[in-house]
Amino acid sequence: MNTSSRRPIPELLAPAGSEEALLAAVENGADAVYFGIAGLDNFNARVRAKNIPREKLRETMTLLHRRGVRGYVTLNTLVLADEFDDIETLLREFVEADVDAILVQDFGVAALAQRYCPTLPLHASTQMSLTSAEGIVLAQSFGIRRVVLPRELSLRQIDELRKSTDVELEAFVHGALCISFSGQCYASLTLGGRSANRGRCAQPCRLPYELIDEKTGRSFGDAKQLLSPCDLAALPLLPKLVATGIRSLKIEGRLKPPEYVAEVTKTYRQALDILATGSPTVNVDLQRLELTFSRGSSTGWLEGVDPRRLVPGQIMSHRGTEIGKVIEIRRDAAVVKLSGSVRRGDGVLFENESIPERSQGGRVYEIIQRRESVLEARAGDRVLLTFANDSLDPYYVVPGQSVRKTNDPRLQKELRKNLESHRIVRKVPIGLNIRAAVGEPIRIDVKSGVGAEFRIVGETNLEAARKHPLTAETLQEQFGRLGETIYELTTVDAEIEGTPMLPLSVMGQLRREMVERLDDFVASPKPVAFGPSLKDIRQENKLFFERLEADSPKPDRTVLHLLFRDENLFSNEDTLQRCIDAGCRSFYVEPKERSGYATAADLLRKHAAGFIAVAPRILKPGETKILDEIAAVGPDAVLVRNLTELTYFRNKNFPVIVDFSLNVVNDLSFRRLLDWGAERITLGFDLDEKQYAELLKRIPVSRIERIVAGRIPLFSSEHCFWRANLVASGKPCGNLCRVQPLRIRDRVGAIHPVRSDFLCRNYVESAEPLLIERNPDVIRHLRIEWDPGLGDPDALLKKFG
Repeated sequence: MNTSSRRPIPELLAPAGSEEALLAAVENGADAVYFGIAGLDNFNARVRAKNIPREKLRETMTLLHRRGVRGYVTLNTLVLADEFDDIETLLREFVEADVDAILVQDFGVAALAQRYCPTLPLHASTQMSLTSAEGIVLAQSFGIRRVVLPRELSLRQIDELRKSTDVELEAFVHGALCISFSGQCYASLTLGGRSANRGRCAQPCRLPYELIDEKTGRSFGDAKQLLSPCDLAALPLLPKLVATGIRSLKIEGRLKPPEYVAEVTKTYRQALDILATGSPTVNVDLQRLELTFSRGSSTGWLEGVDPRRLVPGQIMSHRGTEIGKVIEIRRDAAVVKLSGSVRRGDGVLFENESIPERSQGGRVYEIIQRRESVLEARAGDRVLLTFANDSLDPYYVVPGQSVRKTNDPRLQKELRKNLESHRIVRKVPIGLNIRAAVGEPIRIDVKSGVGAEFRIVGETNLEAARKHPLTAETLQEQFGRLGETIYELTTVDAEIEGTPMLPLSVMGQLRREMVERLDDFVASPKPVAFGPSLKDIRQENKLFFERLEADSPKPDRTVLHLLFRDENLFSNEDTLQRCIDAGCRSFYVEPKERSGYATAADLLRKHAAGFIAVAPRILKPGETKILDEIAAVGPDAVLVRNLTELTYFRNKNFPVIVDFSLNVVNDLSFRRLLDWGAERITLGFDLDEKQYAELLKRIPVSRIERIVAGRIPLFSSEHCFWRANLVASGKPCGNLCRVQPLRIRDRVGAIHPVRSDFLCRNYVESAEPLLIERNPDVIRHLRIEWDPGLGDPDALLKKFG
């Protein structure tokens, strides 16, 4: 094939939640795999995966490198201060095992890795919530070489980011979607005590919820999966994704079985190989992928925001691929018009969109077509599908329902057979340049597809042949006998002078030597160097914190800060005056409209009160103009929620207060934020009271601000509840969120407020407000995030004043 016209193709990155899944990814064409280490429950965002045994890490990396595959280890959770001794040990093991990169969420882990093992590449996990170029540039400054982008970005936004930064970008291409921005979901922690930021997500987004009108209390229908998105399947958009210049395409699924990993990896490998030839399109067939596992296929946010398509409302778990519609229902049987094939023994689901949990189904017992029993029927056929006695409740199956195939035994058998064969499918290409001349020893220059280059020289000079002189064909045949090895001879360039002879036994010995040296190439230990230890770094930090504390002003009383989310609360000035009288002189304002910053600033200055602007929680490409508008108002300080805002306002010399959304839970990340210019830092919600108190012993308390009252944002989402549930598809929303407030009721009866910001992002908040009963006296800056459910703001101020 002429490779001169081949198109640059991104890395295909596959999940490896187990050793078998890792092999499945390798054999089916992954360029790289990502995996966690078994037993490291606190440092792995997929605790429930089998993961790779720690004692097999070096062996695993050797296996991968021999096959030309990169291995990335996940260290993508928040790390507590007393866990860093373990992190230091792990980092040393990763370097010594020649790990290609680690994925990190925690700024403190990145800080330690950057100094202790600077040769170890760092990839920013999607949990780091890097949504725009300015934040990515700051991430580069602390050693991040690649950023895993949030799933909520469109193709246009990915393209814009790629043009705005030279850091490597990685995007999800297939697998489960989260309703919340990764790293910004506190639902599992708040509702069930299991932190998603610590790898223990209980997936509350997949549960049924009921949508409620806040004003009337009226329900908008039965409970359904309001927060459960379809899965991402970007295969139809692959040419456009490749055209953006993205560096890596990531398949989600460390909790999925090896069969899923094999099929998805193989499908995307084949599609990328087609695109590499210059073809503008790929042949898209999602059915086999949907049968391995699918909650329904979508292109996620890659084509923009489409709430109804992304969250249909009836998706609970695997739903396979659609194969037809119900025409008529009978006892233990249904007449179906097929749009896909079905075979005896297939698993079938009759999808009840109104009551998803009552969807009926089972294995097809018999297929009747034109009064005859058939083994299989195809698209276009009208058939009667029969099931075992009492397997269907006809009450929940009605004409028009979608019929979906959820299991194909033949496909599962095929996938399992391929896995259990342990057949080496993907081999390492080998090229040989051989010189054979009478009177000289044979010389073989070897070059492998994974970078090995060496020369083998024969022990004796070649003699002239009497009967069978050496030929290029003989060399090709003998050195190509690589059997069950992982190598494949692809090219032989032979230079033969005279009529030399070479016994077959000698060629066999040379071939074995070649294989041994190829095997040894990646197994040889590489020199490693380490920088300052954790102990040294912490000693530096301790001295820095002590100097900072000594130089910081110490208020003689508690400083109260009051956050409002509606600038109109100040319209009659009575509320504001009562708060001032109660001892508050510092007001945070998170307005419902962009113009609200200026409105609040004018009023607060009139009363000589401090004005702190609250920046949006999420900023995507093209949205940073709002920061110019905030700066133009001239706030006394800015509450920042992401690295983009921190970078912008630090460069503008505004005092910045870091919010909890940057997930600071240890002393190393605290130091990093101070170095970036933070005036005060709000610690992350993932700390319990004991952990919070322990951390206070390590950091300067004068730089801490604590939220003592408010609601916790369970989900921070690009998804819009109003457009998904109350607005007809394709119709404008008319700012319905401004006039019709919503809530959702969960399965235990708790009712959670839903709000929308002026960038149309939605936030589902905790039903029960956070209310700290006792404040440690050492913390002087306390923030109340006021909500009507908390009572009068002046009463709250008096409680904590």
